Amino acid sequence: MRGIPPLRIRCLIAAALTLLLPCVASRAQEKETDEVIKVNTDLVVFDAQVIDKKSKRIIGDLSKDDFEITDNGVKQQISYFSRDELPLSIILLLDVSRSVRPIIHDIRDGALNALQRLKPDDQVAVMAFASETKLAQDFTKDRALVSRKIEEATATEVLGNATFVGPALESAAIHIDHAPTPNSRRVIIIITDNIAATSDRQQHDVLDQLFDTGTVVYGLIVRATIGRVFNIVSFGQIKAINKFVDETGGEVLGAGKTEVDQRLGLIIDRLRARYAIGFRPSGSGDKNFRQVTIEVSNTKNRKTKLVVLTKRGYYLRRQSG
Repeated sequence: MRGIPPLRIRCLIAAALTLLLPCVASRAQEKETDEVIKVNTDLVVFDAQVIDKKSKRIIGDLSKDDFEITDNGVKQQISYFSRDELPLSIILLLDVSRSVRPIIHDIRDGALNALQRLKPDDQVAVMAFASETKLAQDFTKDRALVSRKIEEATATEVLGNATFVGPALESAAIHIDHAPTPNSRRVIIIITDNIAATSDRQQHDVLDQLFDTGTVVYGLIVRATIGRVFNIVSFGQIKAINKFVDETGGEVLGAGKTEVDQRLGLIIDRLRARYAIGFRPSGSGDKNFRQVTIEVSNTKNRKTKLVVLTKRGYYLRRQSG
């Protein structure tokens, strides 16, 4: 470099560093990301609700030491515990079939009002279903946009007349895996008259997807006159969404057509009272379903029995390497 002015040499060095530093930072960031991924795949988090068995009252004053968790019968050490700290990723799944159209405006208005209970970091997607299922709005924090899409989704009959709950829930369970906030609590709230049938095979496939994504299903049952008639004729035996709700640890609430706002708001409030409980499972990942039980251990000072609502288990997916 003899003969090159010192000032120019310094400029060349600075330029070289400018080119190299982003590469070094990028590699460091990649390494850090890999480490974070490895840690996260070792942590299994269950979303749990604790209620008084008799009164159905929410119990929200428990600590980590109040819970016991077993994985395939083996007691686990709780390594993560929180309540109402994680943001929500909600898919609002709206039944727009013929049997609910007489009250679709009440459902729409109630859903629009209930959105006000969400926190700024919560994300909402909107899907509508009847004979077919359609994503009306992908996950967003824009409440005004969600409101417009709810109005659009409930103003058309293009999705048909039937009530195909199984395919709708499967589409929602697949889509929720793409929620933009990886550590969010994933919830599908389905508003329907609950008058539909699903096969055992279909239930199994949908539940596998729900377990795989850690999704909780909540149901809000709203019925027009035709829905109430079908319920009477079937002796109340047609319950399209109940198994999905029970297996994922959610709840089913009923509402009159003028109560959608209040009851949907109650669901959101109850979601806020759920616990996030995590543990690091032993063993390697496999294709087998792992049964999990979560119980409240410290009940000596309580007069009533406490029930834990949570999903039945999970599939352990470990990232290779």
